[in-house]
Formats: sequence, structure tokens, C-alpha cells
Amino acid sequence: MMAAATDQLARQRVAVVGVGGVGGVFAAHLSAVHDVVACVRRPFTSYKIESDDIPFDGPANAVTSPDAIGWDAPADVVLVGLKAQHTAAAAHWFEPLCGPDTLVVVMQNGIEGQDRLGPLVGDATVLPSVVYCGAELIAPGHVRHGRHSRLIVADNPAGDRARRLMEGAPLTVELSDGAEVSAWVKLAINSAANGLTALTGRPMTVMADAGVAALATQLITECWTVGLAAGADLDMSRVAGLVDGMSRPGGEGRTSMLQDIEGGRPTEHDAIHGAVLRQADKHGIDVPTTRIVHDLLAASNVNHSERQA
Repeated sequence: MMAAATDQLARQRVAVVGVGGVGGVFAAHLSAVHDVVACVRRPFTSYKIESDDIPFDGPANAVTSPDAIGWDAPADVVLVGLKAQHTAAAAHWFEPLCGPDTLVVVMQNGIEGQDRLGPLVGDATVLPSVVYCGAELIAPGHVRHGRHSRLIVADNPAGDRARRLMEGAPLTVELSDGAEVSAWVKLAINSAANGLTALTGRPMTVMADAGVAALATQLITECWTVGLAAGADLDMSRVAGLVDGMSRPGGEGRTSMLQDIEGGRPTEHDAIHGAVLRQADKHGIDVPTTRIVHDLLAASNVNHSERQA
């Protein structure tokens, strides 16, 4: 009995909904230790992860319809690697994949993952995470990985379950009593780095420009002012260090939002800058720089949509 329970814990049914850069890295490496199905729009038969640290080549089980999943029960774990703006369009995956014992790990930018996924997954347990994984989708199943493959989650039973899922793979789940703070830190980084690279059309080297660094400082300060009002224990003395770190050589070259702008795809501005605005409005805080960046990105999305039409 004990051995069977251990085997069941060790190998689980894992679905990854959204197998882009980040989702591709996690799906590929988990496929070596679990039964993984990739839920995708464009089919592929193998994973290729180009990486100096965690390369991977292997077969993939990628399906384009919930009818092709092939399991007679819900998934044990669902990893949501979709960008926030694509979540609603993928809602049809969640009903067959999610049951009361399913753990749904949200690997999306922003602080609203619980609210976004909760209504779609029934009685499943939703675990928000803070994602650090620099990766770029080259083609279906083919990802160029830069650095990091880490999730930060709350230190609770759901978080520990996610941590144990990653055992045996070069993926890390960090349990934290300060997951809320980590979420606001990442939100501020995304607000500055994603927003400013997307608007300038330049990689992270743009952060070394004095004017851009000043804007980054304003964006992070506004974000954390809102975070403090929302109850996160943020240290404003860290703002300068964050901005300085962004401008150093060796950082992520092309942010995900810059990649989306270059590809003519919708961006995550609502999940990132929109989330700050919603919390700012709730607490009566003025965030003018964030609002300008949000509105400019929204306008850029309209332009891309017009070119695709």
C-alpha cells in the first residue's frame, strides 16, 4: 500500500494549458517525470529547449482539443502558462481537466490570477505563482531559454504540492511566507521592464538610458505605493536597486511584451499596468505614469489588431 501511494505521488497526470516560452520549459522538463499533456492551438510532436543551463529534447504529447486528452479522470495538476489576455479563449480546456482534487498553478504575470482562473476551474484549488523564467517561443514546442526556471508560491499545502511536483526536474518551486510581497515586486519589475521595452521597441539595454531609468523609477514607485495601500509589506528603499539591476549587462534581452509587440500580438498591459490602475482606483491613489504607459500600450494593441485584420 505504501509503495503504491509513493508511486502515485511521484508520477502524476499534468496538463499544461498554454505552452509558449514559460509553459514550454515547464511542460518539457515535467514530461520526463510525469504524464504530461500539452494543451495547444498548434500541434507538435517533440520538445526542444535551447538552454545553456537546462537543455531538453524529447517527445511531446500535444493535443489541440479537450476530446483528445485521453484521460478518464481530471488532471492531478494543471499548469496555466497562457498569457492573461488569452485565458478566456482557453476556458473550454478547464472543465474536463479540473476536478475537486485538481491543483491549478497559475503561471501568469500580474496579481489577479486567482480572480481570473477561479471562475473557470470549478472546485479545483487555485495556486497563484510568481514566475521567473526567461524564455522565448521559437516554434511550437521549440523554446529558447535564457535563465531561471523558478516559481514562488505561498507556503501552504497547495504550495508544497507544487514543490513536490517539480522534484526530479530542473525546476524550482520556492515556498514563501511573503508570496504577496514577491508578487508586487514582480509586478513592479514587469510594469517598468515590459512596458518600457515595448514602448521603445528596444531590449533591456534601453534601461541604461537616464530618461528611461527615471521612468522606470516612477513606475516602480507608483506600483509599490499602491501595493503598500493594498497591504503588502514593501520596502521603498529597494526601488533604486531594482532599477539599477535592470540596467546591468546580462539581463533578459527581449521582454515578453516586446516580443508580442514585434510579433503583432496582444500584450499583457491590462494584467500588468491595468492591475496597478485597478488597485490604485480602489485606494484613491494617483498613478499618472502608469496610466500613460497603459494607455499607450492599449493604443499599440489597437494598431496591431488593425494590421492583422
